[in-house]
Amino acid sequence: MSGSSRSPNVHGRRARSLAAGGLTLAVVAELSSAGLLGLSGWFISACAVAGAATFSSFSYVAPSGGVRAFALARVAGNYSKRLVLHAAALRRVATARAGLFDRAAATGRAQEDGLWSGELLDRSMADADSAGMALIESTTRFAVTAALTTGAVIAVGASTSLAPAAVLAAGVVLMAVIAHRTPGTTRETEQHTRKALRGELVTAVDAWTELASLGAAEQLAARTTARFTRLDSAREAAGRRRHRTTLATGLIGAATLIATAVTGSAPGAPTFVFVALLSLGVLAQAEQLANAAQARATAKAAHRRLTSVPLTANDPTIAQIRSWRTEQDIGFADYLLPPMALRPGRVLGATVARGAMLVVTGRSGSGKSTLLRTLASSLRQATEGRGGRPAVVAVAADDHLFTGTLGSNWRLANPALTDNDVDARLAQLWLNDSGLTATTPVGPGGRQLSGGELRRVYLGRALALNPHVLIVDEPTTGLDDRTARHVLGILTNLPDTTVVIALHAVPAWLESSGQVTQLPLDHPGP
Repeated sequence: MSGSSRSPNVHGRRARSLAAGGLTLAVVAELSSAGLLGLSGWFISACAVAGAATFSSFSYVAPSGGVRAFALARVAGNYSKRLVLHAAALRRVATARAGLFDRAAATGRAQEDGLWSGELLDRSMADADSAGMALIESTTRFAVTAALTTGAVIAVGASTSLAPAAVLAAGVVLMAVIAHRTPGTTRETEQHTRKALRGELVTAVDAWTELASLGAAEQLAARTTARFTRLDSAREAAGRRRHRTTLATGLIGAATLIATAVTGSAPGAPTFVFVALLSLGVLAQAEQLANAAQARATAKAAHRRLTSVPLTANDPTIAQIRSWRTEQDIGFADYLLPPMALRPGRVLGATVARGAMLVVTGRSGSGKSTLLRTLASSLRQATEGRGGRPAVVAVAADDHLFTGTLGSNWRLANPALTDNDVDARLAQLWLNDSGLTATTPVGPGGRQLSGGELRRVYLGRALALNPHVLIVDEPTTGLDDRTARHVLGILTNLPDTTVVIALHAVPAWLESSGQVTQLPLDHPGP
């Protein structure tokens, strides 16, 4: 127990150690690169000066050894840096993603309450990547620039005087300030705008017939054109900002390089070349700070979103529903419901036998759909399928069909279904009267089917799973009285499945049959 409780701390220490090791290797590699650049320039200049002299006692042994040492350190440092930093960044990405799913699993209600949509999940995964890769794209660049500037200032000050060292330090600080003021979320905003625009275009293509019949095609085209124009304008503005930042840092870098080289006492040619090349390496590194600042701003925004995703609707006054249990010993207890689901202080309990039906009734807004979603979520958390059957299957009021045929949609639930099996189930639900077969295409989102047909197709797909508990929200929506009675008759005749449905009111024939238990949710009148 104690070992498992220490495990997260151990993993956290290892991750921090890996990141610190990667940053150290990055600093060593860049210092070696700058040292190699400066020492090589000094060495070549010193050799040239010595060769031009009539008599010279210049020894090339020590400088050439230093060049080789810097070169080896640079190669080894760069290779090791890539290995360690990428491992540390990937571990951070994996930790962020795992934490995201852990938070969702801990609440359990997030998906059922519609808080975890596909779009939100996609964005959260991208945010986890941005937060993790900030170690390479932002933190490392800032750390390397700081260490390189410190080392270069010390080397320049020691080889010449304090004046050029101070000029170099001031130039790097000014470039860092300009980089920090650069907008950091431009790329993120542009990606979000493009994503929204793509979504609207796809929706418009799917609904083009309806839009044309409504006379809204021209308005949609004008709105889409306006959005394209805004996107292009935003891109141009962002490009101008990036260009201004690049130009400003380049000019400051050039001025700093010139001022560093000419400031102070006149050095010899080798020292002059050493200072110039070393300063050039530092200033080239400082020019990358604009990209580092942008990556840092993107990572901070990603972290804020990752830690502020709404997962629950906690409220100390929320009522509780306790001890729901079916005859198959599938149940749950002590979970919270949103305030609109039940009256304050109301506690519900029910036992439903196998093959029986619970009907949740109430007018619109009384909390029927919320209650059914919560039941389904809690059953999924508390149980597992038995004998290959799922514990619970829920059919929401806004269920979804995928583009394809009826057969391909139903086989998502049960891959063993043949076309003949699908046709038999369609006949059971009276869908064959509409000419529907296993090979009938449903169109995008089931667009080619009527509302009543969709409800029965959703129900048939759920029945193909043969769950222990079947939860259906408004199964008779869009059906005439005769078809609605037939569908309810099918649901009351499932001998091995407990059925929970939501209706505005129980039909008289079903109420008098004695086959259902009612759970009214209507709020009391004023």
